[in-house]
Amino acid sequence: MSRGSERGRLAHALDVVRVLVGREFKSRYRKTSLGVAWSVLSPLLFLMTFYLVFKVVIDLQIERYASYIFIGIVAWTWFQGALGDSVIGISSNPGLVSQPGFPVFAVPIVSVTTALINFLTALPIVLVVLLFEGARPHLIWLTLPLLVFIQYVLTLGLSYLLAALNVHLRDTQYILPAVLQIGYFMSPIFYDASRAPKQFALLFNLNPMVHILGGYRDILLRGAAPNWGALGVVFVCSAALLWVGHAFFRRASYRFLEEL
Repeated sequence: MSRGSERGRLAHALDVVRVLVGREFKSRYRKTSLGVAWSVLSPLLFLMTFYLVFKVVIDLQIERYASYIFIGIVAWTWFQGALGDSVIGISSNPGLVSQPGFPVFAVPIVSVTTALINFLTALPIVLVVLLFEGARPHLIWLTLPLLVFIQYVLTLGLSYLLAALNVHLRDTQYILPAVLQIGYFMSPIFYDASRAPKQFALLFNLNPMVHILGGYRDILLRGAAPNWGALGVVFVCSAALLWVGHAFFRRASYRFLEEL
């Protein structure tokens, strides 16, 4: 295949992603009174609930707790929302997938990118909460896009695997919510992982979201450099996962129409 035709296919795929992300983002909040504000209000409601339970009632003794949990909620919501949409991305859109020339590999990208936009929409509110609790802007904040990129690669790799697997095994879409619920409590969203019993240390270290959430909090909450060594390992593993996930998705895609 010539370079010209390859560039043409890539340009077409990017156009498809742009159009579908725009359509998905608009349709998600169509006929709602508050529209895109729900991408901020939903995590805020979780913030108020967790703050009431774990700061007012129990008092976990975590400094700037509102900012601490809000960072965790917003980052996890992106991760969970992207995977939840991706797992049914192919199986629920047979008409779209069957169109001649449609770049089917773009479907998981659309799900992850749409969830990313929700994350970016909520991020300014996170910064407001940080400033309200006494945090100050820091140059280290400029490294935040690196962490966002690492989470994007991780999420996209998992999305390719789940989207392809669910076409052949529809149980996947029912198993995933339970797995995400376990992951929610096994990730330090509303608690400090460093205070967990030592026998769970290995389990936390193997969870990539533990390092990603810790990175967000180091950068935004503490104005400090995160553990780039651990995040580098997460990135390498995520890149490998993306390669494996895309290869699995590509091989499975030849039978999508038969399975659907």
